Parts: sequence; C-alpha cells; structure tokens
Amino acid sequence: MKTTAPDASASGPRCLEAAVDDRLRRAAVRRLATGVTVLTAVHGDRVHGTTASAVTAVSRDPLLICVCLRTGSAFAELAAQAGRFAVNVLSDRQAPIADWFADPDRPAGYGQFAPVDWEPDPDSGAPLLRGAVAWLDCRPTASHPGGDHSILLAEVLCGSAGVGGPLLGFDSRLHGVELRDVARRRAPATAAAGITTLD
Repeated sequence: MKTTAPDASASGPRCLEAAVDDRLRRAAVRRLATGVTVLTAVHGDRVHGTTASAVTAVSRDPLLICVCLRTGSAFAELAAQAGRFAVNVLSDRQAPIADWFADPDRPAGYGQFAPVDWEPDPDSGAPLLRGAVAWLDCRPTASHPGGDHSILLAEVLCGSAGVGGPLLGFDSRLHGVELRDVARRRAPATAAAGITTLD
C-alpha cells in the first residue's frame, strides 16, 4: 500500500509531527482561549496583585474554581496566609491593567495599586478593581503541584457580575471580542445520542 506524507499546507490536525516538535505543541496550547484576571490578596500590611489567565470553574456544588500559578508564587503564599483572595475578571478595556500586574518591575505593596481604581472587599480587604466584568471572593481549599506550576483550588464565597465584554488571552496576545450567539443544531444521526454539532 502506498502512503503519502501529510500535506504541510493542510489545516487539519498533524499530531504525529506535533508529538516530536515541542514548538508545535506549545503553539497548539496557546490557542486555548482564556479569560484574563487579576488576583488580589491582603494579609496584615502586605498586599499583592498578579495577572492570571489560567483560572477556570471546577465544580458547581460546592462552587469551586482553580487557579494555576508559577511554583513559588508570592501571591500563592500570601493567599494561603490570608485564607482569602479576590478574582477580578477583566473587561476588554482593561488590557493595560493586565500588563501592569504582569510587570515584575511594578512597585510592591499598595504602590502597585496606585495607578488603578479600586476598593477593598468588605470582608477580606482584597482590592476589587472597578470596571471589571466580575468579582469573586474566594477561600483557598487545597494546593497541588502541577509541573512548573501550583494548582490552587478555591471555594467561591461571594460573587458579583459587572457589565461589558471580557478580555481574552489567545495565542500569547490579549484580545477584546464581540460576543455573539452561535448557530447550533442537532444532526439527525446524532440527536438520539444527545450529541450537538455546530456549523
């Protein structure tokens, strides 16, 4: 049987090639679109904020999220000491804020919050950034190692939704998007199995 090499110009999956090329694997992972957040925590006279895009819902009951942070993260240590932290889900107008809290040269302590408009969470005192599309008050419940990151599991104790569109991370860039509903239909062959297909 004659076989042919995969067409490099094809748009379909090329997993065999990707398996031996770390650059392709990393490029594929970067195309996981994620919301962009700023995590904040305060404990005593210490306060810290950090940009994080690896934040996702885990469970509905109890209401849990997970946050992935670099191993040895100063934020993870502070959040554990405080027993509470806030998640500020950034809007598509807050890309400069995402860049600011990702800058390792920004001031420490409350100085890093001087350029932004914020107010303290009424319970934890963690900074809540005005203009975000959502705010979550969270309690850390567990931490697990995950490669070169730590996976912080947290219960959502309180939440509030704002307005506007989200800021998204995609392919190592920040994006504002226009949200729209997508067409969904049930194909006759898969409807009985409960499988939904999208055009």
